[in-house]
Parts: sequence; C-alpha cells; structure tokens
Amino acid sequence: MRVLVISHSAIQPTYHRKFEVIAGRDDVQLRVIVPDTWVENDQTLHFSGRSVAPNLVFYPGKVTFPGYGSRFFFTEGIIKHLREFRPEIIHLEEEPWSLCALQIIILRRIFCPRSKLIFRTSLIVSLIERLTFKEADYAFILSRRAGEILTQKGYRKGMGVSPNGVDIRMFRRMDVSDLRRKLGISGFVIGYVGRLMHMKGLDTLLEAFSLIQHAACRLLIVGSGDYRGEMLSIASRLGIGDRMTLVDAVPAEDVPGYINCMDVLVLPSITTPGWVEFFGRVLVEAMVCEVPVIGSSSGEIPNVIGDSGLVFQEGDSAELRDKLDAIIRDSSLRQSLAKKGYERATALFTWESIARDTYETYRHLACN
Repeated sequence: MRVLVISHSAIQPTYHRKFEVIAGRDDVQLRVIVPDTWVENDQTLHFSGRSVAPNLVFYPGKVTFPGYGSRFFFTEGIIKHLREFRPEIIHLEEEPWSLCALQIIILRRIFCPRSKLIFRTSLIVSLIERLTFKEADYAFILSRRAGEILTQKGYRKGMGVSPNGVDIRMFRRMDVSDLRRKLGISGFVIGYVGRLMHMKGLDTLLEAFSLIQHAACRLLIVGSGDYRGEMLSIASRLGIGDRMTLVDAVPAEDVPGYINCMDVLVLPSITTPGWVEFFGRVLVEAMVCEVPVIGSSSGEIPNVIGDSGLVFQEGDSAELRDKLDAIIRDSSLRQSLAKKGYERATALFTWESIARDTYETYRHLACN
C-alpha cells in the first residue's frame, strides 16, 4: 500500500513513532509531508527532512501561515508526491474545514482521483467540511464527542476513534534532580504544561493553589500564551507569586523532563461557547511518566483519565483544592494513581496501539 500522509503535527519528533511502527509492516510505503516551518507555542520549528527506513520518509514543504491550522496550505512540496508516488491512500491529518483539506481535495481530483481519502478531526466549524465529507472515505476522530458532532453535521461514512498518542521512548519516569535544582524548586510540586489561555482554566488553578495551606508546595507552570499577563496579575492579587515558577514553552522533546519535576499535573480547562477540551494530550504524557493527574470535567478529560486520576467540576477552585489536598496528604493515593495512570496510558494511548489500528484501517480501505 502506498500511503501519503499530510500532517503539520508531524514536524515534531514526538509524533513520528506512529508512522515508524506502521512502516514496520512489509506491505506499506509511507511518505509523510510536513511543513518546513511551523510555529507552535511561540516556538518556530524547522524541518529539513528525515528518512527513517526505505519505506518511510518525511518530506518538508513550504506553507503559508505557519502555525494556523485552519489557514495554512502548501505552496511547494505536494504536487510532485501526488504525481510521482501515486498514493492509494491519502491520510490527511488536518481538520476537514481547513484550507489544507480543500487544497488536497482539489489536487487529489486532478492527480490521483482513485485514491482513498482519510481525514482527522476534533471539532467541526466551517463550510469546507461539506466538500471534505463528500470526498472522504473514512474519518479518524479524536474522541467520541467529535464523532457525535461529525454525525450531527451530516457525515455518514466510516469513522473510528484515533486519539493523540504518546511516544513512551521519550515520555517515561526519569531522574530530574538536576533540573529541579536548576529551576530552584523543592518540596511538593503542582504542575501545568500547555498554552497560557483563558479557556485552560489557569485562574481556577491559581485560586485553588492559593487555598492550599501546605507551605512546602510550589506551582510550576510551563508554557507561553496571551494569558500570561493576566495570570501574573491574578497571582499577585492572591499573594502566591513567590510560590510560583514560570517557564516559557520548551521544545517537545524537553517536556518529559519538566513533567517529571511535578508530583501532580493539573489540566483545569473550562468550556467556553466556542471551545471544549477535546482530548488533553498532556494528561497522557504525565500518566506514562507515572505522575498522578487531576483534570476538570471539561469535554473529553474525564474519559481520558477514567479511574486513573481525579476529576473536579470545571471552574470549581474549592473542589480542585480538595483534590490537590488529598494527593498531597496521602502518599498511597499518589502511588496508586501513578500506577493506574501508567497502566491505562500504555494500554490505550501509545503510538504503538494507535499505529496498529491505523494500519488496519489502511488495509481495509486498500482492499475495498
């Protein structure tokens, strides 16, 4: 099977493992097209190409609007692969409402109209989706909720849940005593990793942290975003600025070290009129690092955590404080959640398990 993958996420090494596992099959040839430049969490990423095996090669292409998932499209590096590689399957790891999706649909009609088309989605918000629905043969959905929305929007073809995965070669339990000393943190560390945005519920986390009476606790926040100034203002008002450590967004390969600095990771997202947490990959990353997790009730978070972490009502800082207090005081609870989280994440959310399901979908489409 000749499979052409288009994925802006695959510019990051943490997303490569799925394709490496699929390429372990003798009957697959994979070409993965990624932007040569992308902006993620205020970091500019560059990709020059990577050949993993004879049947798996990553190719960079020039894009417009790097960093904008809905607006970007390729200006170079796509047509030659459609024309020369002549894929049997085009795996579009982009939303069906994006300009990139529209571009691929048009070019597919011209150069390889008989190829099967798969798209991947979390949230549907635009008109281009209708054309994508008509042209597509299958959809990988990020969560069950995304599948419900897809059906409501009129999609009637095959679909299957394909969550964000984690590379367990990178994300694992490790000794980070040197990094903790470098950061100047000690005691019990409550952590957050992600974009600094209002919908991430950081005000709830700050308020809950301010209610904790344990003097040895510290809050470690890793990320960048427009909410940083507001967050610092809230921290100052609550009188917790001297108990916080802020680190700007770090490269994806460095994230495991910072997660390992934490004794518990919190994802306090809140649902807004135009947004809901459709997965929360950082939860899975923490779970495979054997770090206990606490998440809000927003969107898919409770389904990702299952019974392997604690869930609080989104926006409720007092309940979050209580969950944090329980984990701080009870070492056996911490150990139990760390064990359960690791077992759940490695069973459901590794690239290896997701690659297996992806390969079976490829095979089914190629034979029909």
